[in-house]
Amino acid sequence: MQQIDVMSSFAICGAGALLGAAMLRPSLAQEAAAAEALRTCRGAYAAIGVALLLPLFLDKPVPLWSQASTTLGVVGGIVALAWSLAALSGTPASRTGLWLLLGAALALTLAALPLGTPGLTAACTLGLAAGATLTAWMSRRLWLRPRDRHERLIGIAVWVMFASSWLRASYLHSWQGPYQDHLMHVPPAMAAPFTLMYAVLPVVFAMLLMNVINARLQEGLRQRAMTDHLTGTLSRHALADNAGALIGQLRRQQGDVLAVLMIDLDEFKRINDRHGHAAGDAVLRHVAQRLRGQLRGDALLARYGGEEFVALAPVAELPVARRLAERLRQAVESSDWSEVMPGLQRVTASLGVTLMNGDETLEAALARADEALYRAKNSGRNQVQTGLAAA
Repeated sequence: MQQIDVMSSFAICGAGALLGAAMLRPSLAQEAAAAEALRTCRGAYAAIGVALLLPLFLDKPVPLWSQASTTLGVVGGIVALAWSLAALSGTPASRTGLWLLLGAALALTLAALPLGTPGLTAACTLGLAAGATLTAWMSRRLWLRPRDRHERLIGIAVWVMFASSWLRASYLHSWQGPYQDHLMHVPPAMAAPFTLMYAVLPVVFAMLLMNVINARLQEGLRQRAMTDHLTGTLSRHALADNAGALIGQLRRQQGDVLAVLMIDLDEFKRINDRHGHAAGDAVLRHVAQRLRGQLRGDALLARYGGEEFVALAPVAELPVARRLAERLRQAVESSDWSEVMPGLQRVTASLGVTLMNGDETLEAALARADEALYRAKNSGRNQVQTGLAAA
């Protein structure tokens, strides 16, 4: 294989780091922690890229101050990368700790400066190995419990960096020749592999980081579409789009018919008019909590309208479904509403319940449950009415 000189390696590695920095866009991150991770990583890559490219514009041999800046940029950049991956994985890492370690990297560089090129070579190599070890530790959640293949690949990249850094340290330990101002002392046959790895790793890290951010953004959007933001229940949109899959899953697991319950709060407009919309929102949240407390874990609860909820629950027969509906009604009525909103004395709900059998659609069952709910409203509210069986 044709060998690559070390200064060309610096150019390739520095360009790769700057390209990685250019790829990172914190504005795309939905979470503050993810945006902070991208900003820190972008700063780390920029520091590494500048530190590696700076010697190319200086006279040879490279002066000690430039060797020192390369040492500080590389070691400090790896430390910042560790902090960015910690933020991405959710590992607690204070900003103060980052600045303290960057200060330690500066102190290491200044301590090695009087020793000349040998001292700076040792500081750069060992500092890089220590930074890679720190990165592996602080990103442990990504490779121990990855949520997707992108996080798993980040873990692999972290361990490649860790192994290569300590391999480079072992080469320095056995180095017999004179020390050069490029600070990277590896066997000639390893110059090309190290160059390619250092050039590719920043771009790989940047791509994987953005893939993780995009995957989390898509999951967040999916959760928003699936969940009613006020009550935390399923949204009507989610119920409509996923009814077939959800109902099929329930039937495969339980083998029972499904109860369809329509739950409507009585005289909810009066609550809003008398106590305000904030009180109405508090009532809806509390009702959702009370309803979930009465439903099994395999049941579904969705906010269907303003003050209307729909529940789907596996049952054996209609009397069981009616008893479930009564428990839901009593859970709403028996709440201590004065704790939810001072001055609020009583909230009740009317329910319509029916069974969905065979291949009947959810829309047809909901229509029959809604008809039963209409009868409950017209019969005095705060009661359960049963819908007709499917034809």
